[in-house]
Amino acid sequence: MNDIVFTLEFDDDSANSRANDFLEKGWKLLHVGTKMIDTYNEQAYYNTAYVVGANQQQYDEYKNDLKNDEFELF
Repeated sequence: MNDIVFTLEFDDDSANSRANDFLEKGWKLLHVGTKMIDTYNEQAYYNTAYVVGANQQQYDEYKNDLKNDEFELF
């Protein structure tokens, strides 16, 4: 894991799918847990959060994909 140079966290309604997309590209799953996203009437609401990490080559490909609009992050 010491080759990780960049991380992303996903915690929205499509977080699982988005994390899986990165895992298919060879990124590493670094963490899965809960994240409080809101409170309403003293009730806390949580989503599952995923953190994925990339090595330098994967990060360079990610940046290139963003430039070329081939990969949608949000």
